[in-house]
Parts: sequence; C-alpha cells; structure tokens
Amino acid sequence: MNRVPAALVVRLLHQEADKRGDDRYRLKPATLRKWVQRGHITRGDGGYDLREILVYLDGRENGVRIAET
Repeated sequence: MNRVPAALVVRLLHQEADKRGDDRYRLKPATLRKWVQRGHITRGDGGYDLREILVYLDGRENGVRIAET
C-alpha cells in the first residue's frame, strides 16, 4: 500500500473526474480529513491510500458499506 499526500490525492481524483465526467471524484482535503474522523478511510505515514479511497467511493455509489477490520 503506497500512501500519498492529500494534495496529490486531490489532484489525481480531479483528473479522474475530468476523464470520467463524474464530479463525485472532485474532493477537497477537508473531505478526506472528515472521512478519516468518521472511520471510512485511514491516514498513515505519508498520507492516504488512493486505492482505499477509490474503493470507498465505489462502495458509496453502489450503496455498499465496507466493514472495518
């Protein structure tokens, strides 16, 4: 699992939003912080796991909640 800073996550997600035409990928750093506080995603040394964020976003779209381990 590679962790990246919030600024890079936001930039990559905005590029993905442009590519897909899907605005739910247009997140702000504050959104990531709130998701960490709520336990939806984790933040570790180096920042955020982009794959974890994408899994969470896809789960929200499909109405699926990922069980915490």
